[in-house]
Amino acid sequence: MNKITIQEPQGDEMPVLRNIWENVFGNVGMDAFFRHYFSPGLSVTAEFEGTPAAMGFLVPFGEIVNGSKSLPCFMIYSVGTLPEYRGKGLGTFVIRKLIARASDFNSPSVVLCPFEDGLFEYYSERTELRDYFYINELVFKTAPYSAKKTLPVEVSISEYKSLRENLLKDITFIRHDLRALEYQAELCKELGGGLYKIENSCAVIERQADGAIWVKELLMPGLTPGDLSSDAYMKDIIASIADKYPTDEYVVRFPSRTGEGRRFGMLTARHGDGSYTRQEDGSSAKQGDGSRQETGSSARQGEIKTDGPSPWYGVAFD
Repeated sequence: MNKITIQEPQGDEMPVLRNIWENVFGNVGMDAFFRHYFSPGLSVTAEFEGTPAAMGFLVPFGEIVNGSKSLPCFMIYSVGTLPEYRGKGLGTFVIRKLIARASDFNSPSVVLCPFEDGLFEYYSERTELRDYFYINELVFKTAPYSAKKTLPVEVSISEYKSLRENLLKDITFIRHDLRALEYQAELCKELGGGLYKIENSCAVIERQADGAIWVKELLMPGLTPGDLSSDAYMKDIIASIADKYPTDEYVVRFPSRTGEGRRFGMLTARHGDGSYTRQEDGSSAKQGDGSRQETGSSARQGEIKTDGPSPWYGVAFD
């Protein structure tokens, strides 16, 4: 008898999902998520010997954009397993089911941001998720000094969306829809942060439980490859944030325009026959190459090709 069964939760099972969420993630963002995104058709639970033990969700949060080309995109979000049921593969079952469910909604691409680096290989071996995309992340124990500081100005969701898309237009990125940014704005408010404009830049800011400031997304014009921690303009921006949010530690994320940095997310793309891209030998894409096999059917759907390290970027509620 199979000990694991996959279910599609209904509205009356909300307490079950909330229990798993709270035990795995705490209650931060829970109410906002279920208000904005919960739908039985986009949710999966895994039961172990009849007990709900794991869950995951599909979030239709926008599209992958490269110039004039775009692909609708789902994010696999909040995959979590109760502590006493971990190590049984329940999360993998949930992710596989969610990828299959995305095809029912005719979504050609699915994104997952693994919780830790070791899971990239794990999911590459067990699912259709392949491509990696990258971000840069810096930690400032002391805010840099700058004589040139501009106080961050909180902006509306629509203004942030416009700023964000303008600053990312020269690279392939994930364009969030308004609902995704509304959810992010609620998370920011819950965590004592917000959506900000700082000079010609914009930032998503949250405060963590330990008091650290998490600049979840920092977008700046005119960045060049190299040691960006010494970039004068970035120091001005961080100093400006520190004036508004004084603390002992700042964690700052910003796009990798060279395909270097730390791995942040995985992606799979569906072809016209409903299948997903895989390497010919069934293995994952070579770490860091960002490559994807091209086929006629996927190209006819407007598949976005990346050459060399993938510059895809799109921080979203991870």
